[in-house]
Amino acid sequence: MKLVHGRLLGVAVLLCVYQLGYGQAFIHLSQPTREQNNVNNAKQYISGRTCKGCRLQVNGDSVHVYTTGSFAIKQELKTGRTPLVLTATDATGKTYTKHITYYYQPVPPPAPTPVFRIDYFTITPQGNLQLTEGDTLRIRMKAFPGCQANWINNAPLQEVTSENGTPGFYEGAYVIKASDSLLNGRIRVSLRNSNGTTIVKESPQRYSYMPNEGLFTGRTIDNMTYLTVSPHGDRLGPQKLGYLDEGVLLQISGREGNYYKVRLAAGRFAYIPEPLVDTATLAEPSPVSIVNQARVWADEDYDYVSIPLANKLPYISTQEVRPGRIIVDIFGAYAEAGLQSQIGSTLEIQQVAWQQPEPEVFRTVINLRHAFPWGYKTYYQGDTLTIQVKRTPDSLQLRHLTIGLDAGHGGSNVGALGPAGVYEKELSLSITMLLKAALEKRGATVLTTRTRDQFVANEERLSYYRRTNPDLLLSIHLNSSINPVDIKGTATYYKHPFCEPLARAIYNRMLETGLSGFGCNGDFNFILNNPTEFPDALVETLFISNPGDEEKVLDPAFQAAMVEKIIQGLEDYLAAAGQ
Repeated sequence: MKLVHGRLLGVAVLLCVYQLGYGQAFIHLSQPTREQNNVNNAKQYISGRTCKGCRLQVNGDSVHVYTTGSFAIKQELKTGRTPLVLTATDATGKTYTKHITYYYQPVPPPAPTPVFRIDYFTITPQGNLQLTEGDTLRIRMKAFPGCQANWINNAPLQEVTSENGTPGFYEGAYVIKASDSLLNGRIRVSLRNSNGTTIVKESPQRYSYMPNEGLFTGRTIDNMTYLTVSPHGDRLGPQKLGYLDEGVLLQISGREGNYYKVRLAAGRFAYIPEPLVDTATLAEPSPVSIVNQARVWADEDYDYVSIPLANKLPYISTQEVRPGRIIVDIFGAYAEAGLQSQIGSTLEIQQVAWQQPEPEVFRTVINLRHAFPWGYKTYYQGDTLTIQVKRTPDSLQLRHLTIGLDAGHGGSNVGALGPAGVYEKELSLSITMLLKAALEKRGATVLTTRTRDQFVANEERLSYYRRTNPDLLLSIHLNSSINPVDIKGTATYYKHPFCEPLARAIYNRMLETGLSGFGCNGDFNFILNNPTEFPDALVETLFISNPGDEEKVLDPAFQAAMVEKIIQGLEDYLAAAGQ
């Protein structure tokens, strides 16, 4: 492998170190990170590395050590104290010993509250809220059993038992009414016993009422603005509904924490982070958008659908494959009976249908000539919504395509760490550079996020590829799990339905490396799975946390084999896309 960057040279040297190994006994643990561990789960995992060729024992039982020196075991604990002695013995007979102690106490089942008190309660949605008429609050409280409990406007709570039959849990729901406009501050929950004694507990969060007149609005600040399903999410953040163009008018109907609640249509809501919207109160409601004409047209590069509206309204989209179809819903718009459309000559758009599936939702269904959509961009020109449809390339040979390659992590964003001590950022870059060289050898043009060890913010990655507009985008990563024994294998991830064929083709080929399958997984919220401008896939090559997978990826020959399978997957996808 020709090395032209200092960091790649460092990776290569590190790989050689693990191939050659050292003979002196040592033990370095990836998990646990402490010698004394208080846990409430009987199943625990120990992983780390020792010297190549060392023998390893845990309490006298032999443990398999991989050629990299890595190891991983699963330990079932008994209640109480479990001491473990790890002993590494090198080729000269010298030993190194490490001690770990677990203190395991199962989580006891809930017991009834023993005295007259309120232990705790939780209200959902959580956080400091601004509410409107029709919003629903739910509460679950643990308190002394057999009492009468009440909350907002003296509404009663019903006592229920837990799954193991423990009494003293109280539940209820309350739908906000216009007469609750004085609701402003903390919610008070009361508990009254059989003697008539009452105790009260207040919520730590505050609640206020927002009149639902459709006059409090906001406009998106740029084309990186997005709507989410809720204000809460996992490590990747709240699930995104889609990106919006700049200046889109949003009807704000509430607030949860740092997110505004947005009314899309009757009974349909989304959320937007507060910094992504400029708010204002209108003097009068925005005029209704009645669609009475539309235009379907083309230029030298793209096909288009243009829909004049009375304002920049919010929209979301999805797709279908086999046959290819793009579906765009515009919220707050209505189709006029006998809607007329000007349909010009197009190369990719076969037919456009207009629908009104529900009040306040105008739907555009764009039927395509190919099995898969190749991507599209939705934006406004004035108050006209334009859907720019990307054509399937005339040539589906790699030598005629531009491929985006994103090497995951980098710089201070190190990613996962394998038990052998190699960071994900190093291996994702190594694989990406091999893939870049292999694609360029086949004549493809390659756009990369990084070619050295540097930090690149995810938002910068997204903005770069939306601006440069490659034909395809792949993001290369390595997976990780707290279970280094059982969880392993290759996986691909996508968000939009039109990206599934690409992710599936690469996944099927990656299985041919002999790696276990961890799935071709959809509706994934990774930031580079979110664009609709081009097909994209996240390739989690294997689990760096699993010593067996790690042993493979530290082998340059196996990296080259994975790269070849990724390219074969690309070629399989391209063959199917031409149908």
